[in-house]
Amino acid sequence: MQQRRIYKSIGSSKGGEALEDLKRVCRKFMIGELLEVEDLLSGGYVNANLKIRTSKGKFVVRILLKESEKVRLQYAYSIASKLVEEGVPALLPLLTTGGLPYTRYKEFVVQTTPYVEATFFQWIPEQAFSSGKMLRQVHETLRSVKESPKPTGMYQYYQLDPSTIMNELKKDGHILPSHEGTAIDDFYRLLNHPIIDTSKLPQTIIHGDWNPYNQLYNENDEVCCFMDFDTLQRGVRVFDVAYALYFFLIQQCDENVSLQFLKGYGGLTKQEIHLLPYLIAKIGLYFGIWVDYGEFQFERNLDQLKWVISEQGRNTVKGFCIRDL
Repeated sequence: MQQRRIYKSIGSSKGGEALEDLKRVCRKFMIGELLEVEDLLSGGYVNANLKIRTSKGKFVVRILLKESEKVRLQYAYSIASKLVEEGVPALLPLLTTGGLPYTRYKEFVVQTTPYVEATFFQWIPEQAFSSGKMLRQVHETLRSVKESPKPTGMYQYYQLDPSTIMNELKKDGHILPSHEGTAIDDFYRLLNHPIIDTSKLPQTIIHGDWNPYNQLYNENDEVCCFMDFDTLQRGVRVFDVAYALYFFLIQQCDENVSLQFLKGYGGLTKQEIHLLPYLIAKIGLYFGIWVDYGEFQFERNLDQLKWVISEQGRNTVKGFCIRDL
């Protein structure tokens, strides 16, 4: 994967050039002189994270593997800043000498943050509860913010049929896995749910990628910070809830963690509760089209995706939810 190739290039015969580029990044962000590249941290499909040590401490250099709109990065910084001002622990990117939350490393756009000594998600119910509670705090804090760039990430595609999703992803420069057979189309027909009318669903600024790997936890299993703000945008709040439940309920089949997450999040409207299983299924369909690898593999998750939209699955999800009064 490209993340690993970047890390290897630093230690290769061409590593001197790569290290000089990293040193320039350090100077741009005023984080001291580079002393060591310690590790390649877990990253997503669109970024790589290098843990570095400088004369001023430890930092993470986040390398965006896909070109990001600068306006969107500025917007994300402004929203994350608002969260921090309100006491919500967003891991705010550092600013360059020119006051920007990004610069360039080789052909990539990069950001930096302080390195946080904390624990990753361990699939503990207490952590899931805290994750849901933190997501609700984010949603409530940002509910009145109306300004938003155009939809991005999975939120931009979840209403579309599989063929249109594939075409749009290809137009956006994504290289898709080969999709042989009809499993995706068959599941979409089984899903057979009309386009979701969002006009009456509660809206806020959503995170857009509220998965357990974007949060860090303290010794009390509470979220101490969260990160990755590329997909901040105004949208229906239940999307973030469904997105998290895809990881808990579909990938891990963990009903207790799902229950605790929803307890932490709190009340949902009747319409949100009704649509939640279908949104989870649509998110699974999207990941199957876009990634279809490892824990995101469509065939691996198909039985659980069918279950979540079955009568039994819908009733299970409904039973986990707290109804808004």
